[in-house]
Amino acid sequence: MPVEKQNSGPPPDPVNIYPSKAKLGVLIIPCLFGIGMTLQTDGAEGAGGFVLAELSWVNILAILICLFVAFLLLQMAFDRKPVIVFDGKGIYCQRPLLGTIPWSAVIGMGAANATLMRRVLMIAVDPGQLDEEARTYVRNSVGFLNLISPQLGKFQKQAEGYPSVHISISHLSRSARQIEGLAQEFVLYYVAEED
Repeated sequence: MPVEKQNSGPPPDPVNIYPSKAKLGVLIIPCLFGIGMTLQTDGAEGAGGFVLAELSWVNILAILICLFVAFLLLQMAFDRKPVIVFDGKGIYCQRPLLGTIPWSAVIGMGAANATLMRRVLMIAVDPGQLDEEARTYVRNSVGFLNLISPQLGKFQKQAEGYPSVHISISHLSRSARQIEGLAQEFVLYYVAEED
């Protein structure tokens, strides 16, 4: 994974990347369809039409789950804090809550498609350089996401035994390609090895 260091010029400007209201808003549509379909299945049984008091507990549970997911998506969409920050200190990540990964902890970086999260930024890290919060997250998540995508497993093998964290970048305010380009720019400046 070594890359020639390109930090002869000034450091890249800090970049804040926020959630995309539009992309997360689209994900609420299936929740609304789920609620509508659940209400129709119970209302079609009786000749008198839909009666809220006659909903079965399974249908009530299905509606509550759809409402909960929709609420979480809305909360994520209107969060004013950046999800990812690239700056001179490192990579700050709010989702998952990793805090700041210092550049000294970054071993390598890549991007891949993941089945459940669409596009992810993969970061191989040295756990000894992480703070306690990030180290705990890495320790608890190692091995799980590699089962979801062969590309994640391949990256893990290239990381030469270092654990990796995966940050979903598909539902952010910038395109996945822009985020990948920005990440590469920061890695080339702060992480890449000199020949």
